[in-house]
Amino acid sequence: MKKSRLILLATTALIAALTAGCGSNDATNNATDSKDKATTQEEKVVQDQLGRDVKIPTKVDRIVTGGILPFYSTWYVATDSTKEIVGMHPNSYSAAKNSILAKISPDVLKAETSFVKNGEVNVEELMKIDPQIYFEGTADEKTIKKVETTGIPVMGIKAIDAVKNTEPMGTFNSWLKVISDITGTTERTDRFLDEGKQVQNELNEKLSKVKESEKPRAMVLFNHSKDSIVVAGNNFFGNQWLNATGAKDVAQKDIVGTKEVNMEQIYKWNPDVIYITDFTATQPEDLLKNKIAGQDWSQVKAVQEGKVYKTPVGIYRWFPPNGDAPLMLKWMAQKNYPDLFTYDMKTEIKNYYKDFYSYDVSDDEAEKILHPSSDSALQ
Repeated sequence: MKKSRLILLATTALIAALTAGCGSNDATNNATDSKDKATTQEEKVVQDQLGRDVKIPTKVDRIVTGGILPFYSTWYVATDSTKEIVGMHPNSYSAAKNSILAKISPDVLKAETSFVKNGEVNVEELMKIDPQIYFEGTADEKTIKKVETTGIPVMGIKAIDAVKNTEPMGTFNSWLKVISDITGTTERTDRFLDEGKQVQNELNEKLSKVKESEKPRAMVLFNHSKDSIVVAGNNFFGNQWLNATGAKDVAQKDIVGTKEVNMEQIYKWNPDVIYITDFTATQPEDLLKNKIAGQDWSQVKAVQEGKVYKTPVGIYRWFPPNGDAPLMLKWMAQKNYPDLFTYDMKTEIKNYYKDFYSYDVSDDEAEKILHPSSDSALQ
């Protein structure tokens, strides 16, 4: 019971981070559009996603990522390196150590997590790590102000912009832009953007022939335990993924962000498909075999038809912004329309990782990506 409460508290903090900035001002919306401003040979000024000018070293080789959990993986996608990541949030680390990134770029496991104590940043421990930049979600003003008192430059990063980024890759693309401003490199960022656009266009071409009445009604189970059912809805990543892959979000009209619901609400929605995010330890078998005490999932259509799926974990968890987003689009589109998208996902993963990460994925590794263990969930 104690562990359940801790996980729920961690989830609440995560939701705050992931929904950051939805109501921010116009200055924030233009945050990543500014160009670098030179100051000296050793320093330059870049703009963060709060619209603030932040003075940073010209050469950055020591960064720490805080409550903006996926951001460490974004650094890798943009730079092809994790050696600069000297610290990250413990919930980021739990994903990293259970992901294939630990094999591709093992330096990621050298990152310190000791600066976060009971969900709070300990500035004394953070200063021992000696970062040149600290990245934090824009919603966590308390932490941003606390870290700034140390003199460490803080870059505010928006978790989701519901106004500008109505498609699932928009947020991640904006993060890549920030890192490009910092490092001055754009090659990998441009490659990723091109790949994402190409995949989405391919999906759109096929999905344009699907009638509205034929679209599956899907639900995203964001976090789950015997004590709590949290569903994702509008203005959140699940809704964006579903829209991009031709499904109807059953919670779109009832939930903004995420919300705890009961089984009666699930019965009312009665989704055709259920997606379980990689932030929760629940596996499809838990619902399919009705293992959760006090919850009868056998009455739900998706369970009756065996259409319950766990979101994969590759470079990072696939549910939020991540470097495997083109693969996430293909994976979910295929789950929604198995007769329309007939490619082999293991082959798609192997080709993508070989081309983009220069890494040869084995059959076993591809299987683990597609069917992650519960260890990668929030700790």
